[in-house]
Amino acid sequence: MKHFVITLVGPDRAGLVDQISHTVFSHHGNWQASRLSQLAGQFAGIIHISVSDTYADALVHSLRALDGLQLLIADATPASPSPITHTLSVTGNDRRGIVQTLSQLLAAHGVTINKLNTQTQSAANTGGQIFTADFYLTVPPTADINVLHEALETLSDDLIVDFDSNFIQ
Repeated sequence: MKHFVITLVGPDRAGLVDQISHTVFSHHGNWQASRLSQLAGQFAGIIHISVSDTYADALVHSLRALDGLQLLIADATPASPSPITHTLSVTGNDRRGIVQTLSQLLAAHGVTINKLNTQTQSAANTGGQIFTADFYLTVPPTADINVLHEALETLSDDLIVDFDSNFIQ
């Protein structure tokens, strides 16, 4: 069995996910996981696919032939999933460097970011932009949760930080 992680980008259009999923299905592939998004008129995605060795080359060839998409296909070795042990939600006025500040602090505490979703939207009352981020994290057993929580809380006065310090197992 082969596993691939496929990164793709191209102009968004109706039926694109259907075209990709049909290609995977018609080559006996199994769609394991994905993160797909439309961003600024572009379709962007990451897909984990498994397929029998027998069909792997034909699947890769057909995916590369899809019109209008730039693809990066990487061989992958499935690992046992890391438990997501904590969530972190951040909301505040949008400004440069929020993700960098948060990722730097998390890395300094040895925290792994398993998933990150961010967006900006118009703030109805001020006319500015509000930034939101949802992190799914694995915190090493050696990390002091209280110290991490305090560090997150002191990042900025204009950021609302909600750190779930309860283990999810």
